[in-house]
Amino acid sequence: MNEMSKKNVITNARTINKMRCIVGLILCSIVIVLTMVAFTLNVIKFFDDGTSEPGIGTLRMYTTLSNILAALAASICVPFQIDGLRKNKYKLPRWVVELMYVGTVGVFLTFTVASTAISMASGFVVSMFGKSNLFMHTLNPIFITLLFVVAIPDAHIKFNRSFLALIPTVIYLILYFIFVFVTHIWKDHYHVSDYLPWPVALVLVLSIAYGLAVLLMFLHNLNNKHVLKNIEKYYKESPDYEFEKITQAIEKLAKQESVYYSEGDDISIPVDVIGLLSERYKATSLPLDILYDIYLENYLLNIHPKQEEKENKE
Repeated sequence: MNEMSKKNVITNARTINKMRCIVGLILCSIVIVLTMVAFTLNVIKFFDDGTSEPGIGTLRMYTTLSNILAALAASICVPFQIDGLRKNKYKLPRWVVELMYVGTVGVFLTFTVASTAISMASGFVVSMFGKSNLFMHTLNPIFITLLFVVAIPDAHIKFNRSFLALIPTVIYLILYFIFVFVTHIWKDHYHVSDYLPWPVALVLVLSIAYGLAVLLMFLHNLNNKHVLKNIEKYYKESPDYEFEKITQAIEKLAKQESVYYSEGDDISIPVDVIGLLSERYKATSLPLDILYDIYLENYLLNIHPKQEEKENKE
């Protein structure tokens, strides 16, 4: 395979990250806007007719709370995505990915229950497309699921973390039981008592929620593995980093990364990429610490002229 065909097959890792940034930012913005619009219209009672809990009472609905949690997680992603585009890097902290995971499971549970149980009671069209249901039962769950599964595969979610996704649902079910069946402060807006004994409903909802949590975790991790595999392939096989010595590849990497430096930025060493290049060149005789030093030295050499030029202009 010649160099030109190799470049066509191996996608540039920076291109992969840039596209994830752009898609993630678009989806996050859509989720935030849809949630704000639906919540506002419910609070001002624009959808009063036929809504179980109009006005501020909408905050008693699991649908509303799960959508707000997912939108909050999406809003936390936005600064990282903007910074990723500015620096040509994109890496969400694990806790942000896990928060997005929890929010996604909540809205996907809403989508699942609305499209099945609630649809059987009120009709599919009303349940999925009627008034604010269009936003919170259909559109938001679709966009949020795409966001979590496709656009933010930054961290592999371990199986023992899957139980985190049940926390909001467990808390809500406890509050629902207390306020509906014990104190009677809330009305039974989900009509649980009309169809099932509450213990059965509790077990059923938690079982469905956990099944969805495992499914979403699997899909997310599958995409995470795919993205990491393509990035690894780029640094290990691309002719962009084909030199006689690994030090030359490290120098090129440092020069490329230094382009995105702005005054006040923290300088981080891409240890994962340097590790991949070390494997590619079979540079076992060179300790990684030495390679890190070479990277840092060349990075600093490349940003100093930029700083001096800026100072001279001032």
